[in-house]
Amino acid sequence: MIEDPLPEQTEFSFGDLLSALRDEANPFPARYLYRLSGLEGNELDQLRKAWPLLSARRRLGLLEDLELLAESNTVMHFDAVDQQALSDEEAEIRTVAIRSLWPSEQKGLIPVFIDLLNKDENTGVRAQAAAALGRFVYLGELGKIPPGTLKEVEEQLLDVLDADVDPLVQRRALESLGYASRPEVADLIEGAYQGGEPDWVASALFAMGRSADDRWAPIVIEHLQDTNPDLSREAARAAGELELSEALSGLLELLEDDDSEVRLAAAWSLSQIGGREAADALEGLLERSDDEDEIDLIENVLENLAFTEELGELNLLDFATDDLEDLTHPEEDKNGNNEDLDAD
Repeated sequence: MIEDPLPEQTEFSFGDLLSALRDEANPFPARYLYRLSGLEGNELDQLRKAWPLLSARRRLGLLEDLELLAESNTVMHFDAVDQQALSDEEAEIRTVAIRSLWPSEQKGLIPVFIDLLNKDENTGVRAQAAAALGRFVYLGELGKIPPGTLKEVEEQLLDVLDADVDPLVQRRALESLGYASRPEVADLIEGAYQGGEPDWVASALFAMGRSADDRWAPIVIEHLQDTNPDLSREAARAAGELELSEALSGLLELLEDDDSEVRLAAAWSLSQIGGREAADALEGLLERSDDEDEIDLIENVLENLAFTEELGELNLLDFATDDLEDLTHPEEDKNGNNEDLDAD
């Protein structure tokens, strides 16, 4: 648990940090967390030596605090700390380390994640590794990793779907493949959906949202009204990722849902779609809410809505008439390539 929200403007040595980390009778001061960003060299070596001497609870608490800090402060990154925790003896710590590395674009993580996917003894770790490889499928679709590397990642995930492994690992593999433009992936998503098992339907909806493929629009919109909150939530998320303007009315209805996760998923998707009606509804949701955590999340949603609207205005201003015509009536890509996918 982070003790204080902001770093103190005082000097301290890395030795002071390690001493505080070892002092497990007291919370680890938040001001030291910032010092772990971009860790390298001798200081990283010192942390590695100290790491196994800490209790599992201390190690896990530190990783969770760093994850929260990285989410709120995008300038900070704790890749070095997370990477050394990938080999921790505790499965929960390995899982958090993998999850925390999601923003990283380091290609060197690919073989590590593949190894964890195939060899780790813990199902949760293998599932998290399958989820983490989705980041590299996405980067491959953007041309940010070599085609051969992308193919290797995809093949590993496809192999999981054919293997005798825990369904959770398989579902995470399918979700990661949602980014892929390979033609067989659509059939895999369709098969998972048609199977009708709720967990697999949820994963299929998740993958649909990542696909940038409007073919899934009718299914996504139908499940906005699903009585299973897990499915209506995933449908809401997919509608936003696909920017389905025709899902607007369904998403507006979900703002009244009893399940807070469903409400917030719908709210975020409305911020991705944009428009005056969405803005009015989100502002109304903010006024009605009396939960501080929900209020904070809705305020983030409204910031994203403002960004969406600003981006739309810039797109209109930055393109000439001919350019806009090309965008609205594009010629068929002779190479059959998909457009770049939106970020997760």
